[in-house]
Amino acid sequence: MERLRFAVIGCGGRGSGVAEMIAAVTNAQLVAVCDVVEQNARAVGERLGVPFFTKTEAMYEAVDVDAVFIATPVEHHFALAKEAVLKGKHVILEKIMTTTAQEAYELAELARQKKICGALSYQLRFYDVYRKWWAVGQSLEPTLIISSRHPGIMPPNYLRPDPWAGVVDFLSHDIDLVYWVAGREPSLVTAIGYRSTVVVQDTWDTMTILLDFGSMTGLVYSAMAGGGLPSTHAVIGRKGNVRIESDSLSVHRFVRTNADRYERQWERLDTEPVKEDTTGLLVQHFSDWVQGIVKDPFPLSTFEDGYKVMLIHDGIAESLKARQTISLEHIHQRIALSQGG
Repeated sequence: MERLRFAVIGCGGRGSGVAEMIAAVTNAQLVAVCDVVEQNARAVGERLGVPFFTKTEAMYEAVDVDAVFIATPVEHHFALAKEAVLKGKHVILEKIMTTTAQEAYELAELARQKKICGALSYQLRFYDVYRKWWAVGQSLEPTLIISSRHPGIMPPNYLRPDPWAGVVDFLSHDIDLVYWVAGREPSLVTAIGYRSTVVVQDTWDTMTILLDFGSMTGLVYSAMAGGGLPSTHAVIGRKGNVRIESDSLSVHRFVRTNADRYERQWERLDTEPVKEDTTGLLVQHFSDWVQGIVKDPFPLSTFEDGYKVMLIHDGIAESLKARQTISLEHIHQRIALSQGG
């Protein structure tokens, strides 16, 4: 098995950590890092013993790269990923995918045409507890999927007025989890949010999102003022419910008895505790997918999945602006027509 040659673009806090994790993955090789701030690029490159660059053009000319992990601010994702795809490089993008669903659609289509593997860094999918939560949830035939986490007061770089900033950025993981369990994008999105209820900056700091899948509902919510409250990840279905409790699952199943009644059966399922970031596992699976060692990208979030999540993000932005429920099919049709689809 060959090692997939990776470059990391963006050497800030997240990118620096990603570079270290890639360097430790057995089927990947870190071959270069790049950041427009030379100090950042130099620090990571010298620490990990790889060439560093301030321009991607120079990096691609000097180093043989198979794939890139883009860990820059989201407003640079589209241009950097498009450049990489056009050069035949496989791509992992930090969430969220792009600033708009239209950019995500174009990127996913381009990758498909160029036969490029593209994925999103929704690394919660690679924690054992979330994977088993997904599996048990499927067996219960979901009708309600809940995912909620509270970040506390977020760092200054997140406290911006952009529609994807504040808790919306943080909740992108939870939106993806609900979409993942549902297995498809919702038809309708309703969002209720508040700006500057906790922080002085003009940013979304409180958010509730309702996703209508037709036969099931998704509920995602978060507030910076909720820092310290427990996370909630639950699936309620026709056959019972499952909830994450730390590193285990609490499962209640409703079994029909001979007396035409229902008996509630409870069990606790332990999972493998994972205390560190699972991005390394994500990169390892991505490398196997690119090299054909595994045919199914699951549980990766592919560019196609990323586009579906970006449709939800666009629906959230439009719902907040219009104060009404938004049809995602209308957004998709608008994007497809603008792209000639």
